[in-house]
Amino acid sequence: MEHFKKYINEIKDFPKEGIVFKDINPIYKDPKILKELMVPLEKLIATSKPDYIAGIESRGFISASALAFKLELGFIPIRKPKKLPGKVIGINYKLEYGEDRLEIQLNSFDKDSKIIIIDDLLATGGTASAAGSLIRNAGGSLIGYAFLMELTDLQGRKKLESNLIVESLIKF
Repeated sequence: MEHFKKYINEIKDFPKEGIVFKDINPIYKDPKILKELMVPLEKLIATSKPDYIAGIESRGFISASALAFKLELGFIPIRKPKKLPGKVIGINYKLEYGEDRLEIQLNSFDKDSKIIIIDDLLATGGTASAAGSLIRNAGGSLIGYAFLMELTDLQGRKKLESNLIVESLIKF
C-alpha cells in the first residue's frame, strides 16, 4: 500500500493553520488506482458481512457508496447538521481543530443491523468514534471501521473499540 502515497498531496494549513491536510483527490481521478485501492476494502466487507455500509460526510461517501453499490448492501449517509430531511438523531463531538456534529436519519436501518463505517481518514479518532456512537444510539450493531488513510502518530485507533474491525490501507 506504500505506493499509493505518491498520489496523496499534502496541503499545509488546511482547513486551519498548523494542519497538514492529506488530499486523496488525485486517487479519485485515476480509475485504475482507485480500483486497486478499493479491492482490499471490498474483500474486508465481503468477509465481515455487514448489512449496511455507513459513510461519513463527505469523502467517506465516495468509497462507502461505491462499495455498497458493488456489494449490493444498503448505504447510510452520516452527515453534518441540518443536511438530512425528516427525523434525525445526532451526536456532538470534538475533533482535532474544533467541535462538530454528525447526524443520521432515524429509520436508516433496522434495529441490530450489522454496520461497518467507512471514511477516508483516521486521525485523532474523534469523528469515527462519534459516528460509531451514533450508529449504536440509533440501534445498530457496529462491527467496525475501515479507512483509506491513517495518521498513526495521532493514535486515533485508541479511541476505537479494540474488539471491532479497524482497518486502514495507507499509513502515515
